[in-house]
Amino acid sequence: MIPIITLEPGPAEADHAGAERRIADEISDACRNTGFFVVRGHGIAREVFDDAYRTSLDFFARPLDAKRELAMRTSTARGDNDYSPYGYSALLSENAYAYTGRPGMPSDYVEKFSAGRLILDDTEDLPFPADEQGAQLRTALKRYFAACESVAGRIAELLALALDLPRDFFATRTHTSNDSLRSHLYPGVAPEFLNDQGMGQHTDGTLITLLTQDGPGLQLRDRAGHWLDVQVPDRESFIVNIGDLMARWSNDEYVSTPHRVRLADRRRQSIVFFKLANDDTVIECFPKFTADRPAKYEPIRYEDFSLEKMNLLFGREGAR
Repeated sequence: MIPIITLEPGPAEADHAGAERRIADEISDACRNTGFFVVRGHGIAREVFDDAYRTSLDFFARPLDAKRELAMRTSTARGDNDYSPYGYSALLSENAYAYTGRPGMPSDYVEKFSAGRLILDDTEDLPFPADEQGAQLRTALKRYFAACESVAGRIAELLALALDLPRDFFATRTHTSNDSLRSHLYPGVAPEFLNDQGMGQHTDGTLITLLTQDGPGLQLRDRAGHWLDVQVPDRESFIVNIGDLMARWSNDEYVSTPHRVRLADRRRQSIVFFKLANDDTVIECFPKFTADRPAKYEPIRYEDFSLEKMNLLFGREGAR
């Protein structure tokens, strides 16, 4: 069972500090046991979710040639090494297996439209449709991105509290992170498909990942190797998992859990937000997790870690 956590103390909880510590410990326990939990009580209005899903579906309904004109690019005006994704990627154009260093595996049956932190700046030239629908999509995803930043920041603050770190420990290491948002459309499984792989097995190279969905398909692999369905009653519930950055920082005390998406008999939408780290942040095991066992990971700058991951995902030269 994946724990369901209410992110903020209720109005009847007079001891706010005690309630906050309880929530922090619940999150920490979930990170140790499954690496996944569900967050409710986050304060984000329902319309933020509904608008992002509606405008995304309008975009995916466009002709394929029109969508390909907005093909995802992996650099922006800020420099060729900026790998946050912006724009459209078609069915079978990405391979989650490759992201984890397993080339030669099947590609994914999913369409994606992506945006990064630059969406918060209305003056940035980003690949959105140049019409009213495109403007609505940009506005909706901007609001969704900002909401996810807020929720991810609060979860990171509670993790710092659980780890007996300064409350702003993660905030000071992620305030310029090149976070990204990806709106997904998975088709219903079809006879002409080679398999039912919506997205191959992988772990996330993130600090925290936030996902919402409107139907079944997401699965996580438990420690016994069994695949478990991850479902929530509505798209307002964030499915949260920690990624490889938290696993490295905690010396694998916190679990970056493999997960995948299987196609169902109908289409499925999901929107995923990836909370990353500043390029110059050094990811190294916390001393409290190396006191009685050696560190499993060498320190690494986030920029180097991310570049290697993105090279693998996009099949770029220099991938290791």
